[in-house]
This record gives sequence, structure tokens and C-alpha cells, in this order.
Amino acid sequence: MKFTEVAKAHISLMFVFGVIGGVVAAGYFYVWIPYQTYPPRPRFANDDGVPPPPPPVIKPLTASPLPKPSPKATPKINALYWGRVNASIGLVLRAEPESGSGGTGGADYNSRVAILKESPDKEWILIRQPETREQGWVRVGNIDRE
Repeated sequence: MKFTEVAKAHISLMFVFGVIGGVVAAGYFYVWIPYQTYPPRPRFANDDGVPPPPPPVIKPLTASPLPKPSPKATPKINALYWGRVNASIGLVLRAEPESGSGGTGGADYNSRVAILKESPDKEWILIRQPETREQGWVRVGNIDRE
């Protein structure tokens, strides 16, 4: 055997022993030693004739009354008429009155909406939801007039 092969084997063997020794040392310091000490003995009222210390006095918390909410003013919407969404999956509100236009929001099924404007070709209407204040264009057939 060459000296380099012996040195490699020796270094490998020392590394393995080092890893095993590290695991054993960690187990000893973190598992074995902590369980060798006993917890402090509990004290009872009749021990040594000394009464136990009184429990700490905890002051009760007093909560101030909550302020009453003031009613929010709902802005008046100048609508041509009101309607409800009849599409069962809801609607996508469009930025422009065309199918390829980007969405600006959405309206849930059976939600009440205000119709603000109609397109010149009467195929699209501009709606606004009073709760979320989102507005956008939708097709006329997706809204039932109230």
C-alpha cells in the first residue's frame, strides 16, 4: 500500500470517529445531563408550619364603554334606473363597452346595481355597485330591471 492510500484511510476513519463522538457528546450534554437533576420539591400549606405566601392581587380590568358608531352617509347615486345581476356566475365589469376590454371589478349574482349610462348601440350599460363603489360596463342581458 502506498503512503497516500494509508493517509486517506486514516483520515476517513478519524472523520467517522469524530462524527460518532460528536453525536455521543451532544446526546450526553443535551439529553443525559438535564435529566440527572431533580425538580425543586413542591411546598404545601402544612409543610414546616409556614403558611404559603398569599397569591398576588390582580386588579380587575375596567373597560371603558365602546363609542357608538355614527351612521355612515350613503352617497346619492344618480342612476337612470336600478337592476339586479341575473348571471349565475356573476359579472366582470369592463373598462370600455367591448368584450376585449380589461376588467375593473366584478358583481355577484343577484346584487343590486345602479345603471348609470347606456352605450349608443344599446348593447352595453355602465353600472355601479353602491356597496363597493366599483363601476364598469356589462352587457344589457345580464341585468334585470327593477
